[in-house]
Amino acid sequence: MADRNGAVDVTEFVVNQRNGVKGLVDVVSPKSLPPQYVQPPEELLSAGNILAPGSSPVNVIDVSDWTDPRVAEEICEAASTRGFFQIVGHGIPAEELHALRAAARGFFGLAAEERKRYWRGDSVSETMWMTTSFNPYEEQVLEWRDFVKFEYPETEDSAATWPSVCKEQVIEHFKRIRPIAKKMLSILMIKLNSNMDDDQERTLMGTLRMNFNYYPECPNPELAAGVGRHSDINTLTILLQDDVVGGLYARATEHGDKWIQVPPVEDALLVNIGDVLQILSNDRYRSVEHRVTPNRVSRVSIPVFCGPVNDSVIEPLREALEKGEMPRYKKIVYSDYLKSFFGKPHDGKRTMESIRIVS
Repeated sequence: MADRNGAVDVTEFVVNQRNGVKGLVDVVSPKSLPPQYVQPPEELLSAGNILAPGSSPVNVIDVSDWTDPRVAEEICEAASTRGFFQIVGHGIPAEELHALRAAARGFFGLAAEERKRYWRGDSVSETMWMTTSFNPYEEQVLEWRDFVKFEYPETEDSAATWPSVCKEQVIEHFKRIRPIAKKMLSILMIKLNSNMDDDQERTLMGTLRMNFNYYPECPNPELAAGVGRHSDINTLTILLQDDVVGGLYARATEHGDKWIQVPPVEDALLVNIGDVLQILSNDRYRSVEHRVTPNRVSRVSIPVFCGPVNDSVIEPLREALEKGEMPRYKKIVYSDYLKSFFGKPHDGKRTMESIRIVS
């Protein structure tokens, strides 16, 4: 764990020995941020580039009546402008949301050796794995985050080796989120004059994945990134934030340098548009760059990512071009898009911009 001079080899301990940043905090409890986590100045948030709270709020939409035309109107408007919105009245009981957050903390409260059993590349489960940062073998600066990824359990055996501390809660949340996602995506497709048939459903939500994101207490949160600047590469993300601690920021305008904090709203789910939906809609819907900062106390967040099956071909929908509009993106197979995104550190929206057609 230590080098010849007695100093902790942070990368070796966190990444190669599979302890994660949670292990670093538990064992070493650093009093200052290790150099491996100090972000360059241009990647740091400051008072000068954060808009004042309330000056550019994220809409909160009551979806308790999905048949209300106002619900569809507000969802499509938010997807076209801010790219982020929060929903309440979604039908998931508050106690289930609290139990899911507790399950996430419960997993990261397991003994280090138990967590290591699920480390990516050698996990005891084919549908669940854990790692740290984003792409720790490609990043020059690490992100102050560990996370577990779960794939939707198609069969009972799919989750057989998931730990009991979170298995039941994850399965139940997947079941709850799936119909909510389908209703929202159906609304967004209708606005594009497109029907959500079986083929369309495979493209929009053929895969469902869930993260437990864990951000341990950070000695210098102002110097670190929990998650770097990026946009989500799927169609739709439905996020359960920590119920107390904030840390999520979204870019206020597509090309500006201002950011807005997206605070947790009690019992709400935060929804954001992904790259695939922006491409399919030919820019009618917005996939917004966002980032996460750590705090001096630990924080969890739990996103569910709805996305295409790997062999889906992603390109602007025919319906989005019916008025003679030219396509703004090249055709790409989704697996190639994934490979490009995950093969490098977080870098804003460069993956999507790489397939934009320049006129």
